[in-house]
Amino acid sequence: MPNVFSRFADIVSSNINAMLDKAENPSKMLKLIIGEMEDTLVEIKAATAQAMAAQVHLNRRKTDVEQAVELWLGRAKQAVAKDRDDLARVALVEKKAAESELEALNAQLAEHQIILDKHHAEIDQLEGKIVQARERERLIAMRQHQAEKSLQVSGQLKRYDLAASQMKLDRLDQRLDRLEAEAELERAHRRPLGERNLEAEFQSLDDSIEQELKALKG
Repeated sequence: MPNVFSRFADIVSSNINAMLDKAENPSKMLKLIIGEMEDTLVEIKAATAQAMAAQVHLNRRKTDVEQAVELWLGRAKQAVAKDRDDLARVALVEKKAAESELEALNAQLAEHQIILDKHHAEIDQLEGKIVQARERERLIAMRQHQAEKSLQVSGQLKRYDLAASQMKLDRLDQRLDRLEAEAELERAHRRPLGERNLEAEFQSLDDSIEQELKALKG
């Protein structure tokens, strides 16, 4: 499990904010970081479970050895009561061996407790990091959504501005056309009187020619 705890140390000491600032896709990078954290958390919990199982085994052995110490002490007392110093010495030797084993077991249990306390602290720390990372992921997703919304609204405004501008140009063209028509009509009505009489004369001239031609044919 050394790789697990080395990875845990890297995760805890890493500056996630700095990593995200340099990332091209912060959301994707954050998902990868959270995945790494969750995998590491699973492995640390597995290591903790193994340490707890070992502690249970040691406690059971400790109980057995404590009972052995009491057993050999009782036998030594019984041998002394029967004036069997030889048996009392054997019992005391066994008792001494059991006490030595008990001392070693207590030391092992103390070491295991330190390891377990460390594992539990690491689990709490890593779970806290994961909560923070998930909150950061939520904020990034929210900001991304807002940015997309803003771009969408901006696009709609641009389209609206273009449409409005086109409508203004169309209205201006129509107004110019109307002004030009009004000016043309005004010019037509303001032609000189002589010009209009000359046209009437040419019209009457055309009528006399037609009459003369008809007379020639008749």
